[in-house]
Amino acid sequence: MKLAVRMILSLVAAALPLGQSSAQGIELEPDGVVFFGSASNTSHPATIQIKKVEKKTPEHRTIKAEGVRKESARYEILIAKMHKRIKKAAKAAAEENTCDCVVRRGDIKNARGSDVTDLTEEVIKQLESSDPGS
Repeated sequence: MKLAVRMILSLVAAALPLGQSSAQGIELEPDGVVFFGSASNTSHPATIQIKKVEKKTPEHRTIKAEGVRKESARYEILIAKMHKRIKKAAKAAAEENTCDCVVRRGDIKNARGSDVTDLTEEVIKQLESSDPGS
């Protein structure tokens, strides 16, 4: 019986790729925000500077130009639309750059050896090239 278990364990160990950890993904801060993909199953994560990206949306411009109050329902609606737009742009930018997860800059607690790409400018390009009504 012990020999059979050892043989199975040897086969499993041999099947694992050399030089790769069995743990994938990244560890996020407790309040981390994912705009695209899955933090627990990423091999090429990316970050965005959310404040810089938000400023490029029509919703942010409306909030600032019209002085929409934070406590108002309109503010909440505009914020929801803005984040939906950012998620769509983050997905498009990630796919163009072969990234499989996009989070806010500063939200990665442990990258677990992964190289992290900054997609801020690519997301802004996506926002600027998209239909403002979407």
